[in-house]
Amino acid sequence: MTTPKTPQKSSGSRSWLRRHWPGWTKVAAMVTAAGTLGATLTAAVALWFTAQSLRATNNQYALSEQVAVTDRFRLAAEQLASDRINVRISGIYLMERLAKDSTADHATVFSVLEAFVRTQTGAAGCDDSEARPDSAVEPPADIQTALTVIGRRDAARDGDHRVDLSRTCLNGATLTGARLAGADLTGVRLIGATLGHVDLTGAKLSGTRFAFADLTEANFGNDDLTGTDLHRATLTGARLAGANLTGVHLTSTKLNDADLVGAKLTGALLTGADLTDVKYDDGTEWPDGFAPPPR
Repeated sequence: MTTPKTPQKSSGSRSWLRRHWPGWTKVAAMVTAAGTLGATLTAAVALWFTAQSLRATNNQYALSEQVAVTDRFRLAAEQLASDRINVRISGIYLMERLAKDSTADHATVFSVLEAFVRTQTGAAGCDDSEARPDSAVEPPADIQTALTVIGRRDAARDGDHRVDLSRTCLNGATLTGARLAGADLTGVRLIGATLGHVDLTGAKLSGTRFAFADLTEANFGNDDLTGTDLHRATLTGARLAGANLTGVHLTSTKLNDADLVGAKLTGALLTGADLTDVKYDDGTEWPDGFAPPPR
């Protein structure tokens, strides 16, 4: 008995369909498109899962970083509160490093350091009688360290933050080249301090005492210095163009080479002041009856 042969599909039938059924082309295209779409969807899903994984990893990293910053800040704050001066100094440097590493914490760090200075050096207990150029009066080492760190900070990161050292006793302090533009120095005692090349543009200086201080080439801009004590201070080469020095105590002050163009000095006390090579113009206002040096 002969076994019937199973009909075999041949490529000829597909050829016949291509020739006689117009829909074949569409079916073939759909099959191809389906395959392409499937591959595309698979790739898209893989990319989505990869992105989610990366996002989760990044979030975990950011969380770890924040925890590390918090731990560093807590350690620095604890050291600032220590009763040992060397530990407090270590805390100040930890704060500085934190501000450099974390822009987001810059303002907070310096607010803490400024508060540390204010609480430790209140002007109420300041003995101005001891502050003279030939005296050894100077701030404690931890306060001087904090001032140095504040003065050399990256001011470009300050944002809306303004240094606040108001009503502090900083007699004999060293703030050479300090970045104090816009700072609140209201009522600060800086008698005999070293402030050469300091930037004080826009600073609040009402009641600030700079007697005997070295302010060589300090930049005051057009600050309002009314109520400021500058007697016997060194202001050689200082930039005071447009500044308001009305009624300011400038007795025996060194103003040689200072820029007083457009400055207002009506009522200022200039007895014994050194005005050698001082720069001024017709807009400079002098005290009544005062004869400025020839230009």
